[in-house]
Amino acid sequence: MLVAAWLLGCSTPQTSVDTGARAVGQSFYEALLKKDWRAAYASLHPNSRAACNGEEFGRRAERYRRSLGFEPEVVHVRSCEEHGAEAVMHVVFSSEKHTGGRLFKDAVTLRTTLTGWAVILPEKFGKQR
Repeated sequence: MLVAAWLLGCSTPQTSVDTGARAVGQSFYEALLKKDWRAAYASLHPNSRAACNGEEFGRRAERYRRSLGFEPEVVHVRSCEEHGAEAVMHVVFSSEKHTGGRLFKDAVTLRTTLTGWAVILPEKFGKQR
């Protein structure tokens, strides 16, 4: 009987709950793709906005786009793994038309706030090397 209960418990499919982290991260990267700095900035965690004002974010976002080395046409979310109040999202920018299928992979951390998920701006995002 114990074995039957164990087998039934293991065969029950696990459903994932959509907490919104993936949507926020995807909105951030789609805004970067469209060069909509205001929308991307609005996705940032309050701590990230406090460390980088909107004007500086715009300059850094421009440098980030140039660092891709090609004009991306689409951004695809590869994964978004949540661990409590934090999530890590992996994306791929790609272009077929102008660069023969170039790719650029990136990742970002998200954290929950009182109003939902928000992107933690990486320290090196768009900074000059």
